[in-house]
Amino acid sequence: MLDLNEMKQFILDKTKDNAMNFKDKLPFYSEDGKYTFNEYGGWTGGFWCGLNFLCYEMSKDKFYIEAARASRHRFVERLYEKPESLDHDIGFLYGLSCVADYKITGDEKAKKIALDAADALIARYNETGKFIQAWNVRTPGDPFSEENRGRIIIDCMYNLPFLFWATEVTGEEKYKRVAVGHADTCAKYIIRSDYTSFHCYIFDPDTGKPKCGKTYQGYADDSCWSRGQSWAIGGFTYAYAYTGDKKYLEIAKKCADVFIDLLEDDNVPMWDFKLPDKDGEPRDTSAGATAAASMLELSKHVADDERNYYVDCAKKILESLYSNYSTKDMADEEGLLLHGCGHKPKNKMVDCSLIYGDYYFAEAVARLLDDTVRYW
Repeated sequence: MLDLNEMKQFILDKTKDNAMNFKDKLPFYSEDGKYTFNEYGGWTGGFWCGLNFLCYEMSKDKFYIEAARASRHRFVERLYEKPESLDHDIGFLYGLSCVADYKITGDEKAKKIALDAADALIARYNETGKFIQAWNVRTPGDPFSEENRGRIIIDCMYNLPFLFWATEVTGEEKYKRVAVGHADTCAKYIIRSDYTSFHCYIFDPDTGKPKCGKTYQGYADDSCWSRGQSWAIGGFTYAYAYTGDKKYLEIAKKCADVFIDLLEDDNVPMWDFKLPDKDGEPRDTSAGATAAASMLELSKHVADDERNYYVDCAKKILESLYSNYSTKDMADEEGLLLHGCGHKPKNKMVDCSLIYGDYYFAEAVARLLDDTVRYW
């Protein structure tokens, strides 16, 4: 049975212990039970801040606000002095570090930083193709790197709420226009007819002409990377929440149904849903946690019978994550969840704790306790 208060206390205790040790550092993934750090947060730094803000909301202990803000200087330096290091994941970084802060505390500095970051995100918009460019061209002349000029990835759907929020607080439509343009492009090309998702889709960056779907972190171009599918559930749900466009809600529901149908018997997904042979292949608890949090948001926008269905599915995922995959009985493990899978094709960050898995796990628990505002 789901004991939310027990789960909450587990999250609060481990996060406080980590915050006292991490200080202003930004955790990414674990090695031998200990988190590694990225100086400027990579694409994941915001999740640590968001986790601490969730802990504040669940406890009202101001320690967590200070822990969340301890690394702000890294986000500030990156945005204003190292903007070339940023990509489409600006929303993950500045939404969970600054938008969350502003929503909870009303901090105007956080709001200003977030809006400047939103300007940086819309600057990546390809007007011809109507998409936000995902990754940067790191190695000019290299075919893969050059392809990035026309690459979108499913992850970016979860960065769009950051832009919708920017329009909400400024009244400037430029942010929403980009978010809607990108969401429409993803709906048309990155979501397949069976409501599985490509990881990447490639366009001609100059003409906007669609070329093909690909993968980078999934098993194959035509497979279904489970974390990507979870990004789709949440991304399209929030697109609907901000616009009221029912096509987004329909996509979110269909993507959620696919995710649920393809779960393992214990309600935690494999790292890819279309593996030809599952034997010896890892799970991805981060995909399960992301999907659970996303389904709880989805449940707010559907009819009662569907609402109960998605809440029940989210609870089943959470119960399994906590009972079978958490570190609740492992004091030496710094992560909340074990068996995350960051990048299986490169054999990196496999079978470890992932800070975004921890964040979404905590978000789902906080949502069920009705203890959080929406950061997205």
